[in-house]
Amino acid sequence: MLLWILFAAMAAFAVLIVAAPLARPGGKAARTDSADLEVYKAQLRELERDVDRGVIDTREAEAARIEISRRLLAEEERAGKVVEAAAGGSHKGLLYAVVTAIPLFAVGVYILLGSPQLPGQPMAQRMEEATEGQDIQLLVARVEKHLADNAEDGRGWEVLAPVYRRIGRFDDSARAYANTIRLLGETAERHADYGEMLVAAADGVVKDDARAAFERAIALDPQAIKPRFFLAMAIEQDGDDDRAIAAWNDLLASPQDPGGGWRDRVRERIAALGGKTAPGPTQEQMAAAQEMSAGDRQAMIESMVAGLAERLEQGEGGIDDWLRLIRAYGVLGRHGDAETAAQTASSRFAGDDAALGRIDEARRQAVNGS
Repeated sequence: MLLWILFAAMAAFAVLIVAAPLARPGGKAARTDSADLEVYKAQLRELERDVDRGVIDTREAEAARIEISRRLLAEEERAGKVVEAAAGGSHKGLLYAVVTAIPLFAVGVYILLGSPQLPGQPMAQRMEEATEGQDIQLLVARVEKHLADNAEDGRGWEVLAPVYRRIGRFDDSARAYANTIRLLGETAERHADYGEMLVAAADGVVKDDARAAFERAIALDPQAIKPRFFLAMAIEQDGDDDRAIAAWNDLLASPQDPGGGWRDRVRERIAALGGKTAPGPTQEQMAAAQEMSAGDRQAMIESMVAGLAERLEQGEGGIDDWLRLIRAYGVLGRHGDAETAAQTASSRFAGDDAALGRIDEARRQAVNGS
């Protein structure tokens, strides 16, 4: 009730400002541009307060700003013509219109956009929920400006890190997580999130810095799912399929379930690795091959590569299998086959930017040796 009393008082004040010049008889009517401007400015200020309180979200607020601004410009132009034409005559009709229109417009805008029953939201929640267009970019810019002057604000970095992740700024997200850990302390979740962003920034490759982050997370919480998942992925990327299968199975047996469909992904990896009819050469196998005679080494590698290529031609295997085949062709000096395999893999994974980046890197290593 108090809210509506406040609205009524504001509407009465706005009507008084606009109607007073019109109520004076005779003489040339004064232009009402400044009064109209103040009315719309008041509406815009109230809109900003609603945004700050979380009563209205940023997308609705932007639409309301545009509409109020459009009406302001149109009303300003219209008021100049109407008031001047009515000067010296009767203003009664215009007065009635103003007295009726302003409250109706104000109430209509509030009914359309207002939500007085909603509670306020903290900055972190508002940052999380604003995920589109200029709204999120504006919020990010504001927090970045704050952190430029307050670099030791750990909470600010903690708020910004997941937002960077949502908009695809993985390097910045990793940096924000690192600052969060430095300023607010270690937790398994923070180290796991930090490692995940390092992997994302490396196009899906689990590098040494990411491994260190995941290992630290496991030291803090041995049952944490995310770091164990990525470390199993790292083992598979190394080409050690037996250890990878063991790591995936160990993860699948975990009683914890944070959600996100990770168990299905683990089962897919186990099936892919366990279903191989001819496993591709691992790093250890390649090293062992160096101790063989030239003929034996060539025969062993050719056999494994042929089996892997046949399986991939039948539509089996995933991105890691294709990378293994491309690298194997490089070891054999079959650069043309490495190029062909890379082209085929790129066609299979068209649209997957992370996979395409890894394929191109494997091709360069196979063909150029770097």
